[in-house]
Amino acid sequence: ANQLNLNPHALDTAQDPSECFEVMHLPPTSFDPYHDHPTSTNSFSTRAHVHQNGLWHSSVHIWIIDPSSSSILLQKRSMSKDTFPGRWDISSAGHVEAGKSLAETARLECAEELGMEVETSDLKLAFVIPAETASMGGCNAYEHVYFLIREAASTQFALGTAEVSEVAWMPATSVLHALRTVDDGYALRTKQYVDCMEKELVKICKF
Repeated sequence: ANQLNLNPHALDTAQDPSECFEVMHLPPTSFDPYHDHPTSTNSFSTRAHVHQNGLWHSSVHIWIIDPSSSSILLQKRSMSKDTFPGRWDISSAGHVEAGKSLAETARLECAEELGMEVETSDLKLAFVIPAETASMGGCNAYEHVYFLIREAASTQFALGTAEVSEVAWMPATSVLHALRTVDDGYALRTKQYVDCMEKELVKICKF
């Protein structure tokens, strides 16, 4: 991937344990990824407390896709991350802080992690997955998933190195295979997540 040196939006640390999240209700078994959304408990807690106690909260996932080559941009998480350190993961992602919108968070994450300026109009929510992975190295989060179209050859990145150690374009089919087979070089995604992701990629990349 084309990498620049300086990212003025980059954070100094991999995460802030004191940042505040809105705590959500547990998902119902009937939760529909295409129509349902999390409901708030109207309570708030720190990142550290939420993760330590497996409380439900929200995150945004932005997958950057080049349809012409059927490839996906992946980031390798820094070794300082508190979940899945050193593993390949979503192009850009982050937790939704209390008081911030989903779209605002998505724009911020792309800027902080990749040095990318993204317009809110380019961000279309594809689905929401209630992912219960706290016992498997992750956290219990409603994962709001977006797909962003970019051309690999002309897109440049300036990494926020506290959070991201490197990025690479990978074939979409290879990424799906790695996630389905729970390759330990990749951050864990649930089966429901990968099923929904594959449906979107088939539409975008037409493979």
